[in-house]
Amino acid sequence: MFDLRVFILSDRLLLIHTRISSLRAIWMPLVAAAFYAFCVSTLSAQDSLNSRTAETCPDGVISSIDVESQTIYDPSSTSVALLAWTYRVLDLMHINTREAFIRSELLFQEGDCFDSFLMSESERLLDSHGFMYVEEMSAQVDGEGGYSVQVVTRDEWSTKIDVGPTFDEGSLNLERFQVTEENFLGNGIFAEFTRYVRRETSTQSVGLRTPRFFGRSDAGVAAGTSRAGRFFDHYWRYPFVGEAGRVSVREGYKRGSDFFAYSADGAEPFDQVLVPVSREEVELSGAYRFGNPGESIILGGSISRDVLEFRSSPEVTFGDFDVRDPLPGAQPLEMQRQLSPYAATRIALHFGTRRFRYTDYTGLDDLRHTQLTALGLFAGVTVGKSLNLFHTDRAPNEDDFFTRGHLSFTHPLGLSLVHASGTVEARYDEVWRDILADADVALYGRTSVLASHTLFVRATTSGGWNTHLPYQLVLGGRAGIRSLTEDRFPGGRMLRFVFEDRIMLPWPRETADLGITLFSDLGRIWAGDVPYGVTTDWKAALGFGLRIGLPRNTRNIWRTDIAFPVEGGSPVFRVTLELNKLRDGFVTEDVGRSRRFNVGPETFFY
Repeated sequence: MFDLRVFILSDRLLLIHTRISSLRAIWMPLVAAAFYAFCVSTLSAQDSLNSRTAETCPDGVISSIDVESQTIYDPSSTSVALLAWTYRVLDLMHINTREAFIRSELLFQEGDCFDSFLMSESERLLDSHGFMYVEEMSAQVDGEGGYSVQVVTRDEWSTKIDVGPTFDEGSLNLERFQVTEENFLGNGIFAEFTRYVRRETSTQSVGLRTPRFFGRSDAGVAAGTSRAGRFFDHYWRYPFVGEAGRVSVREGYKRGSDFFAYSADGAEPFDQVLVPVSREEVELSGAYRFGNPGESIILGGSISRDVLEFRSSPEVTFGDFDVRDPLPGAQPLEMQRQLSPYAATRIALHFGTRRFRYTDYTGLDDLRHTQLTALGLFAGVTVGKSLNLFHTDRAPNEDDFFTRGHLSFTHPLGLSLVHASGTVEARYDEVWRDILADADVALYGRTSVLASHTLFVRATTSGGWNTHLPYQLVLGGRAGIRSLTEDRFPGGRMLRFVFEDRIMLPWPRETADLGITLFSDLGRIWAGDVPYGVTTDWKAALGFGLRIGLPRNTRNIWRTDIAFPVEGGSPVFRVTLELNKLRDGFVTEDVGRSRRFNVGPETFFY
């Protein structure tokens, strides 16, 4: 069980953090705390997993494990000589996933009792990595009372260069230049360099993440600069190991400056209001899981420190974010209410329940790839109390009650699938404040009559009430009405619908997956109580796109979309990765950037 001394140590950590402002003084105690938590969690989780191997083995023993890591492209899959030669060249440019890494992901080893549950969980853990998937995991009787296990994986292309082109308002925009290696040297290490320029964001950053920092823990670090200043981010975590692990521990630290952008969208002579925001966060969390695989209860706790400051006055832009002027006149009352610095030291408790089973589905967000999909229910609640500790001259301490709830479920409907999720958070300080809510319902409609078609329908709603932190939604953009530019129609509450007919084409089967999409977007926004908010009538878009997966059976689907506004105007063209991912969850970025505390029972899992 999670040791209470972790939380005592974290309390001392926060005291050090308030007295010493240097990054080094914060980093070292956090690493020490993380290492201690790691030792506790590793022993607990290892006891949970090895308890199965200490029993007699009624089903036999695993006598051998054979691992085969296949290349991305198979030259023997095509009879075209030039194409086969190209496959060989591309395979030479790629380092395959190491056998040692694949073995480290398995929840069993040679000499263990054979357990079909641990086999299925191991397959799911391997599939959770985006740079490979499992083609086969099977067990054969070895003739001596044991089992020989075969694990066959196939790599995905892990080196990506993305320039993010869009064409709107009559101009071509290269929003980002990003070089990513998701499987560095075949060891599952994620390395990234990004130069991202989009709206108010202009960042240059480097990042590194490893799935095997110590044992089954993972860690990541990122640093860079933005228009507003520098930022640094790191995390360490020991997540629940599939459905078998009992203990999860998290530690994280963030510090940096950025702009929060309010869209004015023609209501004023300027286009944007940029608010320089500085934020520092530190967090230690732990959770324990009770119950059986697929039917469990999660209990956890956390301690955190969050400081938000506004170190300079808002500025305005006229389309060029590198050229900024002081905000003319007085700040709107809605903006004055939201631009209040705060500091919060919170103790929080987490409770969740999980009822899951896993089934293979084909043709969801991918074209041909078979996706292991979680079916079931997850419900979680977080309650926290701010403590009047660690005073600072930079921001006043909050003394409030905080709560956050999350609910999601996925349910089969014959060959179809429906998914719904929702999150709401709020804090109470004499009255309820900072109420943020968002919810999604998505339907993947499939029939045996039209096997090549997937009807995708999504409804999204988001809103904020009595917000005392920077908050604003927009109706346009790649996640909204796709015929509208990124900043169109700001407001405080929003409702959007997406209708897509995703059609998989029969050609070319040998080399790639190819599909087309016919889509329609519909939505409206209400002003609410945010700066520069407007209330619109219903806005709609029609469009079509091309979906490409290379090589065939890949999970990485690129799409090009062109969207036309129903009311007239110029079309908008975008190239993106698949927008809607059931595996990763549906998110509303505008709400996410305003959340105060984004830790709940659902965040302790892989």
